[in-house]
Amino acid sequence: MSQILQKAAKYRTVSTILQHGEAHLRDPYTLPPEIITPPTPRKERKPDDITDFPQQKQVLLPESIPYPEGKYRPASVPYVAGFYPYNCYLQKGKIYQWCSCGISQANPWCDGMCNASATRNRPIKFNVDTSGYYKLCNCKSSANAPFCNGTHRQVIRQYHAGYRGFYELWGWAAFMGTTGFMIWNFHN
Repeated sequence: MSQILQKAAKYRTVSTILQHGEAHLRDPYTLPPEIITPPTPRKERKPDDITDFPQQKQVLLPESIPYPEGKYRPASVPYVAGFYPYNCYLQKGKIYQWCSCGISQANPWCDGMCNASATRNRPIKFNVDTSGYYKLCNCKSSANAPFCNGTHRQVIRQYHAGYRGFYELWGWAAFMGTTGFMIWNFHN
């Protein structure tokens, strides 16, 4: 009995999330964790501020969902899932899969719809070293993906300047005006 207790005293728990830094030894596709230090805090915070942590860094990301062998996938532009970023609470060390195609029904998280449609966009695996609220890109055009860098402001301007945004806006206005005119005439 005493030998079993002596062996049990040497056991230690290894977390399945990357909090302790050893879970990457079991998964060859997950890169070892890297400690990133945040920039100096800003003096004034505004509701429309973008996430400035972590800074943009070029890292080779493995595909979470590999392409089916022998199937051609054309180069594609992601769908705009929304014009404003998600403000999400992320846990320290937990691995998240951010949808980069915009097709997912569970935005900003990937639900595997990219595997069922003709897109070359694949989810991005990431984690954070500090639990807290982060703004995740929803326009799918951020250079700091999966974190927002303010690109959605340009996307909104370009959308309304283009023919689709123009006709969508005026089509909506014409529909509401016609509906109001019909209701007014019905009651008179």
